[in-house]
Amino acid sequence: MRCERCSREIFKHGVVILHGTDVMHYTSAALSFMLSGLSGPVVLTGAQRSVDRGSSDAFMNLVCAAHLAGKANIAEVGICMHASSSDSYCSFIRGTKARKMHTTRRDAFRPINSRPIATVDPAGNIDYVSPHRRIGEGGGELRLKAGYEPKVALLKFYPNSDPEIIDYYVDKKYKGIIIEGTGMGHVAVSPADEKYSWLGHIKRAADAGVVVGMTSQTLNGRVNTNVYRNLRLIAGAGAIYCQDMLPEVALVKLGWLLGNHKRAEAAKMLDKNIAGEITERTEVDWF
Repeated sequence: MRCERCSREIFKHGVVILHGTDVMHYTSAALSFMLSGLSGPVVLTGAQRSVDRGSSDAFMNLVCAAHLAGKANIAEVGICMHASSSDSYCSFIRGTKARKMHTTRRDAFRPINSRPIATVDPAGNIDYVSPHRRIGEGGGELRLKAGYEPKVALLKFYPNSDPEIIDYYVDKKYKGIIIEGTGMGHVAVSPADEKYSWLGHIKRAADAGVVVGMTSQTLNGRVNTNVYRNLRLIAGAGAIYCQDMLPEVALVKLGWLLGNHKRAEAAKMLDKNIAGEITERTEVDWF
């Protein structure tokens, strides 16, 4: 219902959505996939520090978000929050590239593997930083696909982790699993103790019709099956490598795909760019 109400309002102007910061990047990713053909920006904003504190970021974030919604030539979903610890300006980060990277700092939200779409100051000055979809480039007709499959899971691999956790979700009739592997998308393949190998369990899930996606817990950079033999073995078992997609975004995307498409089509689309979640080439300096 909220998505439908939001979609009606976007016919008239941009939209500002006030949201808690802990899971705001999940919502921004979901709306990025659910809404297409936008005629204005959908701007999520919130506050790291409450309004009763002198250091609250709530007011400036809201003012900057309103400027973006009212006059920015952007037809995408994104998050508007402080760009630094000072009150100089905010960043507008693409909804599929944003991540909360600190528990308390006012500039906790950062773009991963990308730059912000724009920056905006409290006076309303907007500086467009990176390529983006502009108003009129989305086809001119708002489209809402709000279907979502809730039976998707996000699993983190770690040394000596029990791969039978995959079997648990298969037996619970889950439709999709996203794995946070190490490095370029590794999980244990040939450990000294075979019971810790994830390979057979990934294959069992894929053979059972579960869509299995592979991401990296390193966040920056991308997974790649062409570098090491074990990565090719994992892909051969049925895991789909999600390039430079964030794990949470891959989770939301897979739930959205399975909620709106048949399993085979969802699997084909998982590693294809839909809403800026995958970049063809990572060109961001890493610090």
